[in-house]
Amino acid sequence: MSAVEYVPGTWVAVVGERTWLLLAVAPESGLVRRCWDLVRTDEPLDEVLAEIVHEGFRAVSGFALVRLAPGEERAVVRGAARLQFADASGAVDEINAAGVGTWVDRNLGDVARMRIATGAAGPALPVRGGVVLAGELAVSLSDVPQENFAGQEEAVELTVVRDEPRTAPQVPTAPPPQPAPPLQPAPHLSAVPQPLPIPSAPQPAPQPTQITGVIQSLDWAPPAPAAPRPEPVAVVQAEPVTDTVLRTNVLSPNETRMLHPGSTSGPQLVRAKKCPAGHLSSDYAVHCRVCEVPLPEQDAAMLPMPVLGLLRLSNGDTITLDRNVVMGRDPSGDRRGVNLVQVGRENDTEISRTHVEVRLEGWDVLVRDLGSMNGTSVARPGCPPQKLAAHIEEFLYPGTRVVLGDQFSFTFEVNG
Repeated sequence: MSAVEYVPGTWVAVVGERTWLLLAVAPESGLVRRCWDLVRTDEPLDEVLAEIVHEGFRAVSGFALVRLAPGEERAVVRGAARLQFADASGAVDEINAAGVGTWVDRNLGDVARMRIATGAAGPALPVRGGVVLAGELAVSLSDVPQENFAGQEEAVELTVVRDEPRTAPQVPTAPPPQPAPPLQPAPHLSAVPQPLPIPSAPQPAPQPTQITGVIQSLDWAPPAPAAPRPEPVAVVQAEPVTDTVLRTNVLSPNETRMLHPGSTSGPQLVRAKKCPAGHLSSDYAVHCRVCEVPLPEQDAAMLPMPVLGLLRLSNGDTITLDRNVVMGRDPSGDRRGVNLVQVGRENDTEISRTHVEVRLEGWDVLVRDLGSMNGTSVARPGCPPQKLAAHIEEFLYPGTRVVLGDQFSFTFEVNG
């Protein structure tokens, strides 16, 4: 019987008997219920992983999935999560996915303890099984000393440990901890734990942008306290926009964060080949689209579509091509799954409000002028500029420079 603890955080933790998952996803997502159904019925790791991949990397920015079952001692890590684990001797190793576009998948072998974390701090609370909001999970199945993980506070937040067979009875030096009382299941989610009562103490005022503890969107959680009504503030006139502003949907003109509104239909699966460096190209390609080396003979496989490159703007900003891009002086509208890119000055009419679109179609990157007043031109490598006809799509080749009006441009680049 494993002993599991969690530190409250903003990720979703799914706790089973032999499978543990820490997931960067909105708690109201249907993916949470589907993953819980797979974990509580002890399905193989690949079944849980397939459900996460189907949701799409735009909706799930990171996760750590660990399963310790006979013949399946395995961990998969993506994004900001990092996994620490120790063998029976207490030696600590770590898995992280820094710089990896998909995920890291490893067989764990002889493991006595593991921990996955995302940087959250706070008191550890016990959990028997189910779904909670957490920044760290700790699952203990053996007596590896906890101090083996000391000095690594910035490491990830999940711990999983397996029992090793004992050849002689162990005499404890202190009374063993009492097991937590059994949790009463909610009528519609039988194995979801209830939060343990915490002694009353003065608490800081709740912050509306911070979510900790048990998932608040499920009806078995206690209602959150109402946020105080903000005091009215004086309206300040915004400065003219002179830089690139990356936006999704309608946001403040001064918003400079790249936001992700969520998955639309999950990741697109494509037939792909791999070069010796691991870059993905289309199944009909002869050379790698990234490093341009000849592709070895191989059968194409169905894999998630990789990021097709980036747009390097003339002001130094870059836009990752993981979705369509609409660019202009003040692009607006309800365009889910599209990055709205604001360029130029607000009072400068050289660039139209909605000027140009870069669209992803399978392995192809296309550009289209959206009926702008001053037009759009493209210059392929080694070729003179050519003006685009309005609303007619053209292929973008690596190294192609696209000019909006005559004062702003971007270049399409392919990277790994």
